[in-house]
Amino acid sequence: MLKKQRYHRVHTGHRRMAVQPVFADFHRLEMNASQEYPRHRHANYEAILVERGPYLCELNGRELQLEAGEVLIIKPGDWHADHLRAGQRHFVLHFTLEAAEGRRAPDLFTAGARAEDQVARGDFKRDARLLHEIQVEAEAGADYAAAVQDGLLAALFWRWTRGLPERGLSGPWRALPADEARRQEIAELLGRHVTKNPTVAELAQALAISPRQFSTQCRMLLGTSPAKLLLELKLREAEAMLRYQGRRVSEVSEALGFANPFHFSRVCRRAWGHAPSAVKTR
Repeated sequence: MLKKQRYHRVHTGHRRMAVQPVFADFHRLEMNASQEYPRHRHANYEAILVERGPYLCELNGRELQLEAGEVLIIKPGDWHADHLRAGQRHFVLHFTLEAAEGRRAPDLFTAGARAEDQVARGDFKRDARLLHEIQVEAEAGADYAAAVQDGLLAALFWRWTRGLPERGLSGPWRALPADEARRQEIAELLGRHVTKNPTVAELAQALAISPRQFSTQCRMLLGTSPAKLLLELKLREAEAMLRYQGRRVSEVSEALGFANPFHFSRVCRRAWGHAPSAVKTR
């Protein structure tokens, strides 16, 4: 008997998260003897995953002790010193944060976050396997290695971030889950109207907000106006219908709510640089 369990991707619309970690480099450190690493200031983010503890350090004048499976995230500008002990083993991973749409990424922590607030105290021992995979990609240098590394880092980063005390997170960062939920609502709402031409007021009413609020949220969370977002969806659907379903231009135009095939063709030429009839079927 066949037993199938299906797990769907959590849908957040067609755009990526508003903030993404970008991998720089990492190393694995295993101590054969005790050593003090002098106090230094960080220019970028650094994550330390303890594989075998305890790991001792000073962060911004506060002494910390982490056990195996715990993660310390050091923010830009932090002062940090290691008290390394024989037998201790940990991973050090450097990364930056980038925002979508060319915006400045929000700070992960508040300016006054305590050292304890930068420790994700969960059982992250299994994450050492993903760090080994990042190492394999770095050594192999195969096609798409950078994309694989960033993808693995993203998996680690978001899990670790969930383990951080909320009190130390910046206001914009604490708002990210709510922003993502609203982004999903907007994307799904527009997707349901891809065959229609709703007004901004009608779309806003579906979310129980004003038209101005809806337009503002579209620009803030998805980077452009409601009209442009809906047009993007229509054109993506149009290309799929032309390329993979072999539908006629007039059929696609009518199905997606364009005024007429001539209007549809003009829109396609502006967006694609060619007429819809030039889309080759597969």
